[in-house]
Amino acid sequence: MRDLLTQADPAVRLPPATGQKNDDLTSGRTPETYLGTGRISGYAGTPALVKDRTTEYAYPVDGLRLNQLALAGTWKTTYDEFTAGPDARLALTYRAKNANVVLAGEGTLTVLVDGKQTTTLKVHGSPTLYRLTDDGTAREAHLELRFTPGLQAFVFTFG
Repeated sequence: MRDLLTQADPAVRLPPATGQKNDDLTSGRTPETYLGTGRISGYAGTPALVKDRTTEYAYPVDGLRLNQLALAGTWKTTYDEFTAGPDARLALTYRAKNANVVLAGEGTLTVLVDGKQTTTLKVHGSPTLYRLTDDGTAREAHLELRFTPGLQAFVFTFG
């Protein structure tokens, strides 16, 4: 990557190399998690995801383990995204310093961490990355998101 950046702009000033492999930087953290029937992993809700049809979902009775997610309320799931319907909620247990989600549409997203509301985000327009949490160090936490109908969710990233 450093070579490509230098080839693109020989005058570029890059910070010193870290000497770490890319995997070292996120070791022990929840991996990027795609929201869509095509690439999802760790889905634990009921029923199983139903592609291209509006469906009522529920969280698992026994909760979520690390790196698992589930839907509750009404959702339409497609290959690349989840679109919120009435009472749409998404829960995820993750380990990271920060959690982010890519959203599109018009409305609000309420964020709860370990059962406590932390913020409400205004979502507007095309797919944009939104920061959900930002802790000083990596930790395990339970995230619940509450969506305005029509909002679209694409992917979670973690740092």
